[in-house]
Amino acid sequence: EDVIAEDRTDQFVQVLRRELERVEKEKDEFINDFSEEDYNEIVGGWKAKLERSTSGEQKWGLFIANKK
Repeated sequence: EDVIAEDRTDQFVQVLRRELERVEKEKDEFINDFSEEDYNEIVGGWKAKLERSTSGEQKWGLFIANKK
């Protein structure tokens, strides 16, 4: 009763999609600043998180509690 839990998975998916779209548009610049290996790891990781989140395997939550 002293803990509020909210499922924020939809928000997480929106953020991941937005960031993925941005980094994919700036692929060449990203690779110049870092490396193609870094790019592939980040993009691959975000796509895997998107897949897990949209399938229900991964959730994102906000928890608020009062310490007694």
